[in-house]
Amino acid sequence: MRADEFRWPATNGGRVGRRDAGPRADPAGRCEAMSIATLLAIGLVGLVLMLWGRHRARTESEDPDAATLDALARAGSHLEQPHEVEFYLYLPDQPAAAAVAEQLAPEGFQVDMRVAEEGSSDWLCLATRLMTPTLDELHRLRRHLAAVAESRGGAYDGWGAVVVESRGEA
Repeated sequence: MRADEFRWPATNGGRVGRRDAGPRADPAGRCEAMSIATLLAIGLVGLVLMLWGRHRARTESEDPDAATLDALARAGSHLEQPHEVEFYLYLPDQPAAAAVAEQLAPEGFQVDMRVAEEGSSDWLCLATRLMTPTLDELHRLRRHLAAVAESRGGAYDGWGAVVVESRGEA
């Protein structure tokens, strides 16, 4: 027998193998290196961490209202104070923009209509409202304003606000 070979105990059929052949089972069937249960546990932990990371990234990117609100807070804005929040609605033409402006005015929005950009046929309705920005209210307004814009062939494109540093400042 060579130096890099070994002989299994007689209870295992007396097979010959190489010492560098990887993990070997003892007569009871246990692995000398890492058990299959340990490998499965490590794999499961890795899978859970990977899925949690994807979920967290997806959640952050799928909620633009939460991301904008968080950015406003990180910029030093006092979210418990009223803010002038601007909502962006894009419409295909001036009559559609006028209809949206007429619909939003009684709801407490000041609406500025203008051509979205030079050379474009799209119109921007910039709907502004003084409000305390809360995530629940921003989600409600997103659904409502998206439905209003879509009813006229347009699209809702989010919101923004100026940082409010203390009471009365914008």
